[in-house]
Amino acid sequence: MEQGREVRAMLALLRAGLWGGTDPEMEKVFPLTQQEWNDVFLLSRRQTVLGLTYRGLDFLADDMQPPMALAVKWMAHVDRIEAANAKMDKAVCSLFSKFAQNGVDAVLQKGQGMARMYPEPHLRECGDIDLYFPGHDGGSDPLEGIFDAQRQRMPDHSWSYEADGVIIEHHPFLLDIQNPLRQKYIRSLIAEKGFETVPVGDPDPVEVTVPAPEVNLLLLSSHILKHALGVGIGLRQICDYAVACRYYADRIDPDGMRDIWRRTGLSRWSELLDGFVRRFLDSDCVLARNDKGDKNSDNLLDIILKGGNFGVYSKDRAVASRNVLSRKAHTLKSFVGNMRFALAYAPGEWFWTAAQLMGGQLR
Repeated sequence: MEQGREVRAMLALLRAGLWGGTDPEMEKVFPLTQQEWNDVFLLSRRQTVLGLTYRGLDFLADDMQPPMALAVKWMAHVDRIEAANAKMDKAVCSLFSKFAQNGVDAVLQKGQGMARMYPEPHLRECGDIDLYFPGHDGGSDPLEGIFDAQRQRMPDHSWSYEADGVIIEHHPFLLDIQNPLRQKYIRSLIAEKGFETVPVGDPDPVEVTVPAPEVNLLLLSSHILKHALGVGIGLRQICDYAVACRYYADRIDPDGMRDIWRRTGLSRWSELLDGFVRRFLDSDCVLARNDKGDKNSDNLLDIILKGGNFGVYSKDRAVASRNVLSRKAHTLKSFVGNMRFALAYAPGEWFWTAAQLMGGQLR
């Protein structure tokens, strides 16, 4: 997909918002027309990076700023993003306090554990609360009798709750890697690296368990891959990976991380993802240490721009959302449509994920 001025402008603002400082591309693409500014806003919203691009406006010259009406609208959206983050922090703290009181071991996946790595955590748009319970077989609800809320069993065997307006999901697996030939190594990696605790919430933080750095990068990468192979992925998830790479720079051995990519079958995928981060997000903290992924990163950008956040803006997603069977058919169609991309970068994961998905069609 060709990079128009609007895409280049959004990426320039995003880089400025992520890392701070004026982006060199700004002088090349700004100022914009009113319509171009509207398109930049829409692109940012579809990619769930409105808060980050809004921060990027701080580094844009006064005579290049968006029209006042759009700036006010943008600010209103950012206010809602900040409020949602405060609500999510509170919910996470409440959950993990309850876990501690009841002796429940839980791990927070992505979400607010990632937000704390950003320069301005409350500008990262939040979604739901994803949890993993070490040692739990996934056959029953680990919080039954502890957490009082209406719950639903999902097709992927996760549990879904809604409490105080926040969606909480319990996942039976920590990582989105489906290849059964890699599971023994993954179990040994998790056992070796394990987890760590980090403070979440302000002004009274609660210690929350999250994956250790190597496992967390693998989690973020495999999560992006799963959705890129299927219905689509947005820039917010890529930003999480880029921010985590930089945040963990002093704690991860690049050679060791490359070995993890190799042993999980994700070497080519990691080169592409790192190439994308280097080329479009201007992060110098990537782990592949070669430029193989740079020249092919347009392939990933195409997927990102076509569907936006988790593919919700793809052309046929609205029709597919009408019922469960239509959604499943749409997901399967997306996997088949991405076969060429998948065979180039993660053939094993595509095969096993598609096989699992087709098995799910029979239920």
